[in-house]
Amino acid sequence: MRRAVRQDQEAILEYLKKAIAECIYIYIDILNYGVTSENMTVWLQERDGQIELVVMKYYDSFQIYSHRRNVDIGQVLTLLQEHPVTMISARRDIIEQLEGACTGYEAAYGAVFDVSRARKVFGAIREKASCVPEVTEAVEEDAAEIAKLLCSDEAFRVNYREDDLRRQFAERIRTRTGRSVIIRMDGRIVAHNATFAEAEGVAVVSGLVIRPEYRGLGCYEALVSYLGGQLVKEGKTPYAFAISNKTVRYHRAVYTECGEYGKLVKIEGN
Repeated sequence: MRRAVRQDQEAILEYLKKAIAECIYIYIDILNYGVTSENMTVWLQERDGQIELVVMKYYDSFQIYSHRRNVDIGQVLTLLQEHPVTMISARRDIIEQLEGACTGYEAAYGAVFDVSRARKVFGAIREKASCVPEVTEAVEEDAAEIAKLLCSDEAFRVNYREDDLRRQFAERIRTRTGRSVIIRMDGRIVAHNATFAEAEGVAVVSGLVIRPEYRGLGCYEALVSYLGGQLVKEGKTPYAFAISNKTVRYHRAVYTECGEYGKLVKIEGN
């Protein structure tokens, strides 16, 4: 396995483009930032001159993709020893291979969904609601408060460090490679949704958190339909990842499942 250079970028993107739903983050980040940037490193493994494995380190996480269903994880494990990270994400079968070999991590599995229908699903609800919360777009200065809100939710707290999230949100908003939409009540941000990655024709939707005392007021429907409407209008297909059984069941009833997903999250104290 070798570190990718600028001349590899086009070939890597062509390789990833054949199965975007299985490698959304890698594809979007390389398209936006290239194979070398301040917070990102890309490696590739080749056989007979053809790419067969791509690994990307972005901040404190690894993303892994291969067309192959039986990946040689030896060199991936070497990379993980050299570059310890908090989270590793990939297609389910790749994470299953890594799970037995990576000590100090906990595995979780779920699915990837095309959520293009969000605008239609929640649009009708918004129209019927007597009082729809106002949704606004966040600015770079909101990044710290957004990161604090997300880290108050256990699902995000176990995967991210607050300072890393703050820097990521600020960078995405500043560079327009992602966006956050928020609802303010009582002088603070009480609800948030975002695209964690965006490029031409595609986006990853994540970061939906509502403070417990503000749930049931229509914030969920307002945020999802607002952001989904923006993306569909721009011609972008939004994808979302679901891990918990409850979320997977809900998404399967409403959206289109298009891939399996897995992640390894470092256990605190390891």
